[in-house]
Amino acid sequence: MKRKKVIRILCGVLAGILLLSGAVILIVADRGLLGAYHPLKTPKSGQIRVACVGDSVTYGFGIPHRSADSYPAVLQELLGERYCVNNYGYSGRTGSLLGDRPYRTETLCTKSRAFAPDIVVILLGANDSKTFNWDTEVAGMQVYPDLFEADMRELVTVYQNLSSHPKVFLATPLPAFPDNSGTVRYAVQPDVIRDAIRPLIERVAQQSGAPVIDLYPLFVGKPELFSDGLHPTAEGAALLAQAVYDAIS
Repeated sequence: MKRKKVIRILCGVLAGILLLSGAVILIVADRGLLGAYHPLKTPKSGQIRVACVGDSVTYGFGIPHRSADSYPAVLQELLGERYCVNNYGYSGRTGSLLGDRPYRTETLCTKSRAFAPDIVVILLGANDSKTFNWDTEVAGMQVYPDLFEADMRELVTVYQNLSSHPKVFLATPLPAFPDNSGTVRYAVQPDVIRDAIRPLIERVAQQSGAPVIDLYPLFVGKPELFSDGLHPTAEGAALLAQAVYDAIS
């Protein structure tokens, strides 16, 4: 009898551990920490295809109900049934190939191209500002800014040259704010985003003929629209989606 009781207790403990582990995995995946991405929709005949390309801001990191409240999800609601909007955001990714996690080398980037989009919105750059990316030196010289510009221009060209000939929009990254502890997370450099990356993206847009969506001013002085100083809340994502909608429409 004692043996059966012990077995029942162990089975109960194991079941509890499995349930807890499953819940933790779902929560972590929902926050983008496992490198997961959104289920991709198959467009219906005649729908205009919109590919939202980017990092954790596009992904919806930190938004409790990202499948409904991330900016691409809200954009889908704004655009309506004539459009099919897919979220190709991938947390932590950089615009430059020199960065620690280049977006262009990811399978998700390949999937975004295979989608044959009619419209592409690219929102990258915040992760490029991280100290261990932006401050990279080669032979004693800072090379990251020049390579960032060249790689972003090449990324735009990759999409522009797709057989679907999409209209490509380049969005500027959002401002970065300190979190509740008074520090900016993940080694992101707010001044680099403001003074270097934003102007470079605007220059790439001008050179490539891609319209620019300047999101930066919309969030200046509004840290309350961020969950941790870097990632928009659902309210912030809705503001971002409205700006993208206005640009597209």
